[in-house]
Amino acid sequence: MQPLVRAAAFAALLAALGALGKTPRPKAPEPAKAPSTVAPAVAASCGPRTLPEGDVCIPLPPPGRAPQPDGREALPVGPETTAERSTLVPRRPERPAEVRAYRFPLTAEAAPSVLAGLDRPFDLSVEAGDVATGPGAVLLEASSGDAVVALSLEGQEGPAEVAFVGEMLGETVVMAHLVRDGGRLRQVLLVHGNLDRPSERAVVGAPLEAGDEIGFVGDSAFRGRPGLYLEARQLREGTSLGGLDAARLREDIVSVPVDVRNALPLR
Repeated sequence: MQPLVRAAAFAALLAALGALGKTPRPKAPEPAKAPSTVAPAVAASCGPRTLPEGDVCIPLPPPGRAPQPDGREALPVGPETTAERSTLVPRRPERPAEVRAYRFPLTAEAAPSVLAGLDRPFDLSVEAGDVATGPGAVLLEASSGDAVVALSLEGQEGPAEVAFVGEMLGETVVMAHLVRDGGRLRQVLLVHGNLDRPSERAVVGAPLEAGDEIGFVGDSAFRGRPGLYLEARQLREGTSLGGLDAARLREDIVSVPVDVRNALPLR
């Protein structure tokens, strides 16, 4: 064997002996990744203060406000949400100022005068001291037992719906009207208070046409002063009557008071 060949073979033998016991350790298996329940496109498109859940983005409640068990946002409770702190939406310039230009939720032939509200001070206190009259509300002259009827408001679409029946401003019935205003649909609430009693047809959720009886005039809110308490409010955008505590319909965060002349139909 040639000297060079023997030297190469000897070097190979030494290298083989040196490699003994130096077998590289196998790599540790990588932990399996948990499958994502969020669609990548949804996770990427969720905006600030939202969390992806499944194929939807769930909004976080505002700081200091906790969500309700059913996922709806809890409305704050406190004196700052009472109707008396609301800012009134004033009468529109194109709407007549004269009260006699409007139809009120009384019988068709009735042309009541305003006992309180609008240009007259509303200096009457509600029998239940923890309830305030709303800005823009009126007390209309009427006799005890007079029928109170549903109206069809300016731009209304479909029948009105009974939204509340019970104690609010004395015996009260609140009607919800879907109104088209400036190309948009809005919910307008008419609060009928100081009633003697609601009618048999005044059942929450029931649709009522114009002229249907909703109750009868009394003095349940202003003892000794019979008349129809009437207040108009516009439901805030993004607020739905479904699942809402109806007793809070007059609160600032739910609706804003509107001059009744913006809502009532003309004669």
